[in-house]
Amino acid sequence: MPDRYAPALFLDVLAFWFILRWLLRERAILLLGRAIVLMMVVGVLGALDEHRYLWASCFAGSAALAWALLHRWRGPHRRRLRRDLRPRISRAWRHITPSELATLCERRIGLRVDAAVPAAIAEDQVVLALAGDGLWVLENESWRRTEVGRVLACWARQGLVTHVEHSRPFEGFELSWPQRGALVRGVMPAGRTADLFAGHLVADELALR
Repeated sequence: MPDRYAPALFLDVLAFWFILRWLLRERAILLLGRAIVLMMVVGVLGALDEHRYLWASCFAGSAALAWALLHRWRGPHRRRLRRDLRPRISRAWRHITPSELATLCERRIGLRVDAAVPAAIAEDQVVLALAGDGLWVLENESWRRTEVGRVLACWARQGLVTHVEHSRPFEGFELSWPQRGALVRGVMPAGRTADLFAGHLVADELALR
C-alpha cells in the first residue's frame, strides 16, 4: 500500500475513540482498545521487517495514541475504585501484635492504651487508640517501619456509638456521637487487632447502659 495512506492509521484510532466508545459498553471498549494497541504493535514489527519506515512510524504513533486515550479514559476510574474498595494501609502492621502497637501509642500519648488499631479514614492513614477517656487519632508513619507519629486529634470516648461491618480484608466501621451529630467512617485491617479494638468499643457502650 502506498506510503501516503500511512497517516490514515491515526484517523482509525480517533474514529474508534470518538465514535465507537459511545456505542459500546465499558468492557467492550477496554477489549477493543487493547486489541487496537496490539495490532498497531504487530504492524510496527511487520513494517520494519519490510523496511517501510514511514508505515512503522505511523503504526508506532497510532499505538501510542490509542494507549494514551485508553489510559486517559480508564485512569480516573481505576483510581476511584482503588480508593473506595482497596484502602491503602501499610502491610508493616501485619507483623506487629496488639500489645506492641499499644506500647507504641503509649509512648506518644503518655497514657495506658486499652487497644489500638491502624485504620484509614477518608484518604488518611492513621492509628486509633483507646486510652483514658479519649479515642486518640495518631499519625501513621509506617511506610518504612512500624512507627506511630504525632497526635492528630482526641475524640471523646463517652457517648461514642460504634458500628463495625466484619469482612475481609478490611472491616468497615462507623464512629458516631449522636448528641453532637458527628460521624466518622473508615476501615481497618481484619484480624486479631481489629477484633480487640472493636471489643473494647462494644464494652464501652455496654458499660453506659
